[in-house]
Amino acid sequence: MASKRPLTLEYTAEGAAKFLRGNESLIDALPYVDHVPPELRPLVDSLIEEEKRKSIKLPSDYLRELPPVRAPHFDEHPVLKTEYERVRSKEAMKPLDTTRYRLDPPPQNRRGDVNAWRESLNNAHSQLEHQHLRILNQELLLKHGDKAWRAQVQLNEASVKSLEQQLAAIKKETDQLNRERKLQQHAAGAELSKMDRQYLAQVRKNWAIERACMRLEEEVEAAESELQRRVQAVVVQSAEPASNGVELAPEVPSDAEAEVVMDGPVAVSTAVGEAGSETQEVHQGAAQPGVQAPNDAEANGDTDM
Repeated sequence: MASKRPLTLEYTAEGAAKFLRGNESLIDALPYVDHVPPELRPLVDSLIEEEKRKSIKLPSDYLRELPPVRAPHFDEHPVLKTEYERVRSKEAMKPLDTTRYRLDPPPQNRRGDVNAWRESLNNAHSQLEHQHLRILNQELLLKHGDKAWRAQVQLNEASVKSLEQQLAAIKKETDQLNRERKLQQHAAGAELSKMDRQYLAQVRKNWAIERACMRLEEEVEAAESELQRRVQAVVVQSAEPASNGVELAPEVPSDAEAEVVMDGPVAVSTAVGEAGSETQEVHQGAAQPGVQAPNDAEANGDTDM
């Protein structure tokens, strides 16, 4: 019993081509473009078999779509009808009756039967007529045999030529169909390759952007840490009392400095520059006349008594 194996998928391939029939289940593949490495061939075959098992169309469905075979008519040929029925019912053919090819007399027990002798006489007449027909056929063959043979050969050659033309037309259509499939599949393969390259380029671009964002975040964090350190240093230095009794007002970070965290790398560098300028102003104020900064010796308590 032959196994019913599906041949097509339950979905229809998108993008109908010229050579595809509409409303028909098709296997979507690009055999002219898809090159499978030898090591992946077993995996691909297993996937193909799995897709075949999911198909809703069986081999018997293809025969069902063909037009029905014309029923034979043997109304005017009873012999052919009898033989057709015998072959259809798978009965064995009866052995040939060779008694009519012999000139046997009636059997010994029927030698006195007139009907038996009449049957033998009719058989002899049949044999005589058969021999007469053989002689006529031989004469016709000798007279017209070569001409009939040439006519039959010409008829056979014409039939062969007609079949060869039909075969060539079918091969031409098949080649044209395969050529169209190959061109369309190569075009689809080029489009798929282009999309694949675009996808990889976008992935690499996104990866580069992500790396750049990570570097910027690291720079922002480093700038914020440096700014906090400098601001704290300025605040601590401003809060220390001067040695000459002049107390400097503590420097409070401005709103712009407090919002550096939210302003990005440019604001960070600006705030750092402002903090540096304020520190420089504090040192310049300490160097002005009337405000004498303690020297190293006084700061260390090494003054001469």
